[in-house]
Amino acid sequence: MEADRQPSVREHGTSAPSKRQTAYATWKAFSWLMSYVSRHKGWMIVGTLSAIAAAVIEIWTGSLIEQLTAQAEKGAGPDVLQIVYTVFGVILIGVPAKFFMSFGVERSSASAVQDIRSHVMRHIGKLPVSYLEKQHSGDVLSRINNDLQLIQQFMIRDLAQWFYHPLLFIGCFAYLIYLQPELMLYSLLLFPAALLVSQWIGKQLERLTEEAQANMGRMNVNLQDTLGGMAIVKSYLLSGMLSRSYQVLLQLTAQKKLAVKKREAWVNPLLSTLMISPIIFAVSYGSYLIYKGELGAGELIAFLYLLNLCLEPLEHIPELITRTFEMAGALRRVSEIVEQPTETDNGRPLPKAGAAPIEFRDVTFGYEESSPILRNLSFSVPEGKTIALVGASGGGKSTVFKLVCGFYGLPEDQGEIRVFGSLINGADPEQLRAHFSVVTQDSYLFSGTIAENIGYGREEASMDEIIEAAKAAQAHAFIMQLPGGYQTYVGERGGFLSGGQRQRIAMARAFLKDAPVLLLDEPTSALDPESESAVQEALGVLMKQRTTMVIAHRLSTVQNADEIWVMEQGNIVEKGTHEQLLKMKGLYAQSYDQEFTGSAESREVAYT
Repeated sequence: MEADRQPSVREHGTSAPSKRQTAYATWKAFSWLMSYVSRHKGWMIVGTLSAIAAAVIEIWTGSLIEQLTAQAEKGAGPDVLQIVYTVFGVILIGVPAKFFMSFGVERSSASAVQDIRSHVMRHIGKLPVSYLEKQHSGDVLSRINNDLQLIQQFMIRDLAQWFYHPLLFIGCFAYLIYLQPELMLYSLLLFPAALLVSQWIGKQLERLTEEAQANMGRMNVNLQDTLGGMAIVKSYLLSGMLSRSYQVLLQLTAQKKLAVKKREAWVNPLLSTLMISPIIFAVSYGSYLIYKGELGAGELIAFLYLLNLCLEPLEHIPELITRTFEMAGALRRVSEIVEQPTETDNGRPLPKAGAAPIEFRDVTFGYEESSPILRNLSFSVPEGKTIALVGASGGGKSTVFKLVCGFYGLPEDQGEIRVFGSLINGADPEQLRAHFSVVTQDSYLFSGTIAENIGYGREEASMDEIIEAAKAAQAHAFIMQLPGGYQTYVGERGGFLSGGQRQRIAMARAFLKDAPVLLLDEPTSALDPESESAVQEALGVLMKQRTTMVIAHRLSTVQNADEIWVMEQGNIVEKGTHEQLLKMKGLYAQSYDQEFTGSAESREVAYT
């Protein structure tokens, strides 16, 4: 498609958001995440209750150990044996409790992530073209794949631990305070330091992880550009430059990830030291209390067991904090896409009435407010007629197509666009686009079979209808010569087929859609003469009894149009048939002379 304007890829070097903005964005992202988790609250409740039961069982076990040692010191054999049986029973109950704790939360989380992936995919499909043209598909794919994968790992691996470890810590802490308040408080003097360290490092990890994920997005952009434009890459000897660019991004990503691992490597031994210090202090101070006769050996054993249970979550919670900060960066990147407004889902119906199929009234439009492409453009396309748009690049021809298809919104104070008499502003986009079949210069084919690609024209079409559409598009003969016939795989973007074959399959898709208005954007400009002849023949059939607008690259292809409109600087400056325009001796006549009788230099500036 001719580009009146090439949207730039979003720059990544924007100023960093403030701490308040980051915190607010994180809160919104977590709220969005939890809204999906709440849809599967049944299993989440099972996991939560099981986490509470598992924590209670652990504390109960500690209490039983205390009773066991106390009865053993007294020499109460029967009581000791009964307590031992109880301990084994409690441990057996704890096994299914821990299973459902993990499985319940993981089941809920996995379902939530599945919903998120589905929602993100549906949301992207509803995003306006005006937004998607500003993004690079590689960065969008990185957010869907890499960032969502990091979120999924957190949800399945860490979310259950956020229920279990705080409950276990609170329960053990309360019970130990009840047993030995002085010994407990002294033992946990260093705990606040551990939390401060983990929080400080966690915030750094959040920033570094987000930067690493952003760099991975840029790497995907680079890689996709290389693969998608391999012919140009090789022709212009760009592989070295692109490889160097990729290596720089790879190195930056590796540096960020290494910085993350470096900080994590500092956290683990530091936290291990901080976590073992309460045990060392409890043994030392507890031995002193035993020596003074203020504490029994059995009580110390029970205290150490419960203290170890209390320290276990303290050891894991800082790690959970750091991984949560890491996930928060990825979550914000995904939620940025989801927060983008979509096209109107339930707009006004747009019936096919007896008015002009396409009408522009004083339309002024530009991709940037300061640079209008169209200037007070007005025209009406008669039903059943073929209108050709010609003019210099940047004149607004492709912009007309984008606006009439609703790819870009037109502000109310900048004119009106009507389709079959109805304003398209606020109309249902699917109903609007149902009126149009579009064939472009580089018709996109999806990975799959020829039959599937033609069938995209109408979802419920039968195989017989697909074949009839292929015959009308002059494609049936070459399809039947392929090894798999209609079940032949076309490859990525139709790479296994020639340009003419791809174009005829695209026209078969348009035949199958059977829309009343046909929009052709330079459909033959990239074809060789033999392929162009076959495509032109198919176009002749496709255009019958349809309203057609065609953007022309070569003026020879539009001579038979009912009317030719010459566009310059966003407006129509000449109208007429081929013969009438030649007699005017205006811009069209000059361009025609340059194309057919001019020198090579003059043909360089011919209207395209």
